Amino acid sequence: MLRRLEIENYGLIDRADIIFSEAATIFTGETGSGKTMIIGALAFALGARANADVVRRGAARAVVTLAFDPEPALAASFAQMGFDVDAGEEATIVREMTDAGKSSVRLNGRASTASSVRAVSQNILEIVGQHEAQHLLVPGYHLELLDRFAGVAAVGALATVAEAHGTLASRLREHGALQGDEREAQRGYDDARYALDEIEDARPEPDEDIRLTERSRFLNNIERIATALRAAHEALAGDEASATEAFGTATAALRGIAEIGTDLSDMAAVAGLLQSEATELAVRISRELDATQSDPAELEAINARLNVLDRLKGKYGGSLASVLARAERARVTVSEFERRDELVAESLAAVVRARTQLERDARVLTEIREQAARRLIGCVADEFRELALSSARFDVAFPPLNPVGPAGAESVEFSFAANVGEPVRPLARVASGGELSRVLLALVVVLAGAREQTALIFDEIDAGIGGTTATAVGARVGRLARAGQVVCVTHLAQLATWADRHYVLEKRESRGSTTISVREISGGERRSAELARMLSGETHEVALAHARALLRDAARVEP
Repeated sequence: MLRRLEIENYGLIDRADIIFSEAATIFTGETGSGKTMIIGALAFALGARANADVVRRGAARAVVTLAFDPEPALAASFAQMGFDVDAGEEATIVREMTDAGKSSVRLNGRASTASSVRAVSQNILEIVGQHEAQHLLVPGYHLELLDRFAGVAAVGALATVAEAHGTLASRLREHGALQGDEREAQRGYDDARYALDEIEDARPEPDEDIRLTERSRFLNNIERIATALRAAHEALAGDEASATEAFGTATAALRGIAEIGTDLSDMAAVAGLLQSEATELAVRISRELDATQSDPAELEAINARLNVLDRLKGKYGGSLASVLARAERARVTVSEFERRDELVAESLAAVVRARTQLERDARVLTEIREQAARRLIGCVADEFRELALSSARFDVAFPPLNPVGPAGAESVEFSFAANVGEPVRPLARVASGGELSRVLLALVVVLAGAREQTALIFDEIDAGIGGTTATAVGARVGRLARAGQVVCVTHLAQLATWADRHYVLEKRESRGSTTISVREISGGERRSAELARMLSGETHEVALAHARALLRDAARVEP
C-alpha cells in the first residue's frame, strides 16, 4: 500500500508532497502539464535507470521519497536483505541524484543500491502505461501474460521444461562431438596411442624424479659425506675426549649432589639426557657411515633414468605430474575411440531419453496453459461486459513450436473480434487504439486477481477512448479501486470522477524557467470545475452540470 510520495527538484517539479488514497488517487492536468512526470518520479524511486537530466535545472540534486506499507512477504524479504522494518511501521525508499550524475539510494534508512530496489519493485507497485497496450501487439508478451495468470503451477512447469531443454542441448552437443570428423578422430587416436605407449613403456611414478635427483646428489657427494660422518663420529664416540665420555663424567658428578637441591637435581637429569642423545646420535652416524659406499653403477643408472624422465617432461608438459596427466587423457581418448560405435549408440540413446523427457515435461506445461487459457477467456469476457465490449470475443491460440523450445511446445497468441459475426483474428490485426486499451485494462484487472496485491499505476491507458466507452472504463477502474489501491494519470473526466484523492498538475513559466506544481483539489465545486475543464476545456454551466452529474453517479455506486 503506497502512503506518500515526496518530490524535490525532479524534472520540472520544484516540490510536491503527495498523499495516496487507499483506493483511487487520480492525477489530471492540461495536455503537456507533465502528468507523467509523477510516474517518472515513482519509477525513479524504484530504481529505474536515470542520469543527471532528472535534476531540475539550477538545482544541486533531485530527491524522491516513497513511503509504503510492505506486505508480509515483502517485509520478510527486506529482513533477509538486511533492511528490516518494524511491524506496523512504513517502509521508505529515498533516492537522490546529483547534478553531476551521482545516484544514491536508502532503503528503510540504510544505504542500498538501485538494483536492489528494482529487484523488489514489482512487489510494491505495477506500472501499466500506453506502451503496455502496444506491447500487446507482440505475441511473445501474450505467453508471459498467460503464464502469469496460470500462477505458480506454470512457473514450476516452465522451470522444469527449461531444465529439460538444457539437458537435451547438452546431450546433443556430446553426440555431435562423438560423430565429428572421422579423420580428426583417427588423428587424435594415433597421437594418444603413441603418447600412451611411450609413457607406459617408461613406467614413470609420481615424484620419481625428485627421489632420484636426491639420490644422485648424495652419490655425487659421497666422499664429502663420508669425511664429515667420520669426523662427527670421532667427536662423539672417539677413544679420547669424546662427547659421550664428557657427558658421562658430568652426569656422574651432578648425580652425586642431586639430592641437595632441586636445581642440582634438574642439572643432573639434563646431563643424563644429553649423554643418552649423544650416544644415540653416534650410533646413527656409525650406521650411516657403514652404508656410505661409492657405487658408480648405481649413479650411472640413476642418471640414465633421469634422462628418460626429462625427455618425457620436455614433450608432455614440463613436469612428471603433467606427463602422468597426459597419459590419463590419452588412455581415455584411446578407450573412447576403440569403443566409438558403442559410445555413439549410448550417446544417441541419451539424446532420445532427453528428448522424450522434454516432450513429456512440455505436455504438462501445455495442459497447464490450456486450462489457464480457458479460465482467462471467461474472465476477460466478464470484463468486456464491464468495458462496453459486450459483443467482443477474446480467444487464446497455441501455435505449435517444432522443435520444443526452452519455454515449451507452443507459442501463445491472443485473438480478438470486436463485433458479432466477425471471426476472431490476431489482436495485432484487428484491434483499434481504444479497443486495445480496453483489452489491456481487462487483462490487467484479471491478472490483478492472480498475483500479490500491489498498487496498480495506470499511465494514460485511456488513449483513444471517449463517450460512453470512457464512462464504462472509468466505472471499471473505480470499482477496481474499491478492491485495491489504484493510481491513475488520465485525461478522461469520466475516470477522474472516481478519485478519492485528486491532484492537478499545472505548468508555470516565470523569469525564463518552467516549473510544475502539484496541488490537491477537494470539495465538490473545485472538483466539478476541474472535471468541467476536462470535458469541454471550459467551466461554463453546461460543463459544470455534466461534471456534477458524473460525481453524483460515482457516489451512488456501491463499493
